[in-house]
This record gives sequence, C-alpha cells and structure tokens, in this order.
Amino acid sequence: MVLRVRIVKGEEARFVPHLGFMRAFERAMRRAEIPVAYSEGYHPLPKFSFASALGVGITSEAEYADIQLDPDGPEIGVEEAFDALGAKMPPGLAVVAACSYWGKSSLASRVEYASYRTSACPGLNDAASVFAGLCTSPGMVTTKSGQKEVDIRKLVRKISVADGGALEFVCACGGRAHLRPENLLAHLSSIAGANLNAVRLRIHRTGLFFVENGELVSPMACKCKDLVIAKGWKPGELS
Repeated sequence: MVLRVRIVKGEEARFVPHLGFMRAFERAMRRAEIPVAYSEGYHPLPKFSFASALGVGITSEAEYADIQLDPDGPEIGVEEAFDALGAKMPPGLAVVAACSYWGKSSLASRVEYASYRTSACPGLNDAASVFAGLCTSPGMVTTKSGQKEVDIRKLVRKISVADGGALEFVCACGGRAHLRPENLLAHLSSIAGANLNAVRLRIHRTGLFFVENGELVSPMACKCKDLVIAKGWKPGELS
C-alpha cells in the first residue's frame, strides 16, 4: 500500500530548502515508526517521494508525499499512520490529511498545475487584469539551464484579484510545463511599469492538481481510499 499525505509548510519552515524538507520528513517517519519499504542494494533508501519541490521562502498548505509501505512489515492503517506521523513532525510542518493510494502513477508524473495566493500588492492588480485579457505575453522565466523567454500567458490557467487585494492564480507546475510564481509576479511588475520588487511578495501555495477530463482534481481524489483529515483543519489564510 502507498500512504499519501498532505503537508502544511508554515512560517517556521518557510526558508527550509526542499532537501532539508525531505530530510525532516524522513526523520519524522523514522521516529513515528512508519513501516516504510526500502530500496535494494548497498545503500537502501526509504521509498517516499514528493509531488513538486517548493521554492525557498514560500509557505504551503498543499505539499503531497507518497510513502511506499513495506508489505512484509507491521500492518498499519491510514488513521494510525496519520496520528503517528503527525505527532512527530517538526515545528513548521504538519500532516493535515492522509489516504491510501492504489494507483500506479507517481505524484510527480501526474501534477500539472499549482494554485497560489500572494500578500496584497495594489500595484499589481491592474497589471493582473491586463495580463488576464492577453492572448500572449512573452517574458523571462528561470530554468535549470538559466533564463529563457517563453509565452507566460499560456502557462497561467487563471488569475484574479481576491478580497483585500491579494492575487490568486493557477499556473503550470510539473514536468510537462512549469512556471515559478516569482517569475509570474516579476512579469506582472514589468507590465505595471513599476519596480515593485515583486519577487519579495509573500507567496502561499494553496493547491496542487492533476488534470482529468479537462478539470483540475486533487491528488487525494484519484484512486484513493480511507481519507483522514485533521480535526478542525481548514485551508489557512496568508498572514
């Protein structure tokens, strides 16, 4: 069985890089005595994976991880694993939902979009409205090989201004296409014609999504059973 969990990365862990996040999660699994399966070979590694790396400085309420459980290990139910793992998570990280996953595809191979919310920045609101009405909008993005010009508009599925002036948007995320939220904000800043230092806005990831029949769906809505949600948990507000 694969245990799929949803994790919140809060203020205390905001500047923890992805590798540090993975190590903290691995320690929590070990302390919680989750019967994780290990790879074979001279250096066995626990079999767990994340959906998509989160940029440093960004908080999130929608980090997902799959944990391959050892079929020969002690039996453990979803609720028991959820409680045990949640009790051992370090400050700034929390498990808020869990389920059993019975599919074959990995998280990373299925994720196509991510949703974000920013702190209020009135200077970008008009630029966001202009951007939403464009058919194309070439701009620079950061890739592993450096800066590259792409049509940013094609990578943004939805963008709007929420109550209070915060921006909310859904953009490409994953192996097929990827847009870093800070690249979008910098692009909006250039449209606004202002030096707003957009990359320093507070950014909060609110969701990760698969695409099925043209619709966005949660990773916990696909071939998952026995869903457990933390009591009283609701998607948080950006502080």
